Amino acid sequence: MRILFLAAALAALTSAANAEDWIAICYGQDVQYTQTIGGKGFFHVANNNGTYDTQKLVQSYYDGNIVCGTADTRAPRANSEVSEVCADKAKKTISVMYLNDTQHRIAPENAKLFCTARVSVY
Repeated sequence: MRILFLAAALAALTSAANAEDWIAICYGQDVQYTQTIGGKGFFHVANNNGTYDTQKLVQSYYDGNIVCGTADTRAPRANSEVSEVCADKAKKTISVMYLNDTQHRIAPENAKLFCTARVSVY
């Protein structure tokens, strides 16, 4: 039984170590979108008072070039109307969809441009 538990723990650690992390940072704005493929993400937007609004996200789309996260319904909402965030590593952009947009599903490549960004994958 111990061997089975050890094998399961080792498999979980190996898969976690192989997860891709995407980090997109807007140029000229204090905004960051991070997303772990197959996991959680966060959208951080600076306020004028030195604090941040942070929305916890759940991955909703991934095609190898674009990753998106939608607002986690189990987490408190940030003070924004942003419901989904996408990072595009080819276009080097962060795009968003607002609560109004999600009533009529928009393809990630048609989301509203939020900023040009440095998009890194680790």
